[in-house]
Amino acid sequence: MFIIKTYGQDNIGTPYSVYGIGLQAENTGPYNAMGGVSAAMRDNFNVNYLNPASYTALDSNRFYFQFGITGEYAHLSTYKETANYRVAQNAAFTIALRLYKNLYFSTGFTEKSDIGYDLLYTNIIPGSSDSYFTQNIQGEGGLNDFYLGFAWKYKNLSIGLNTSLVFGKIEKRQTLTPMLEGSKTIKTSENNRIHDVLFIPGIQYGFDLSPKAHLTLGTAFNFTQKLRAKTDFTAYSVNPTTSTTEMLDELTLKRGYIKYPLRVLGGFDLKYNRKWEVAGDYTFQKMSDYEEFTDNQELNNYHKATLGLSWTPEQMGRYWWQRNSYMIGGYYIQTGINVKNVDISTYALTFGAQMPFYTARQGVLLLGIAFDLGVRGTEQNGLIQEKFAKVRLNISFNEFWFLKRKIN
Repeated sequence: MFIIKTYGQDNIGTPYSVYGIGLQAENTGPYNAMGGVSAAMRDNFNVNYLNPASYTALDSNRFYFQFGITGEYAHLSTYKETANYRVAQNAAFTIALRLYKNLYFSTGFTEKSDIGYDLLYTNIIPGSSDSYFTQNIQGEGGLNDFYLGFAWKYKNLSIGLNTSLVFGKIEKRQTLTPMLEGSKTIKTSENNRIHDVLFIPGIQYGFDLSPKAHLTLGTAFNFTQKLRAKTDFTAYSVNPTTSTTEMLDELTLKRGYIKYPLRVLGGFDLKYNRKWEVAGDYTFQKMSDYEEFTDNQELNNYHKATLGLSWTPEQMGRYWWQRNSYMIGGYYIQTGINVKNVDISTYALTFGAQMPFYTARQGVLLLGIAFDLGVRGTEQNGLIQEKFAKVRLNISFNEFWFLKRKIN
């Protein structure tokens, strides 16, 4: 799985992934059907790796495995043309357990960003009235995240830290073809490789509002950090008649950094009567500071708001449908991308359920299914609008590995 996700990210997806490190995960984690809330979420069934402080909510005698993946179908449209794509993304695999008393541990592999686009333009040659050229822009890759996380609890306060190895490859290619007889085709290729460590601390604090109501507040963040990177660039021309190539420019290797900006996640989670749960998140990232090899990419700041609701009829109910958690939510994102003076936004409605299944050895398998229906971008000013539908699968399994037998 590691090899596939590291070297096989060649799916074609949203054209808006051309900017920066690509499209960051819009909705990920075990609470997808609630809009992807995570800041204050904690329970003893799910591993919430988006806030490491949540690990202390896990059962001290169980060993946890969790796997998640997303499938997306999107319909793209401008005022003149339409297209569509299908892609699998946002895979994640995590494990978690208690190490000692109030100390908990988790490790896993997740996808941090995704790039996949193939765009074709036809433009007039500058200075000409009837001569054109085609421009083909392609890109693939993204960033992955392998983390080690620890969390510690003291009374109602939990603190945690994820130490993440962020790595990945971003490939950008461009082909310019003049629509004139005998003209040469110009091709460029840029490969960026990123690898460094990112630290993400988290905090959660919970307290009772009443005998039936419990409120949890949470936050997770990372400071601005320079991630080590290296790049190589080539540009060459191709003679269509003789198929010969001529090198125009070559930068074999340049070492530098990607400036990954400050990111802050904060939110709340309110549980009532062990049946109802309402949660909300707000995320801010200062993408205006994002740089590649000292060059600012002129992005705007990133904002995301998320709200979710869950209802569980009866946690210990006799029938399986009573033990299920039924969820609904939504999210709104200002991506920080501005094209032709238009801010590109994303908004979506989410819904789904989490269904527990108990094994003969008192283990629990939690199956989560969630759906996103949303819109990204706009057709305004000749831009591209995407209407997407996503299916998200999250499987969490835990078993009593550390419970000593009293009776054989």
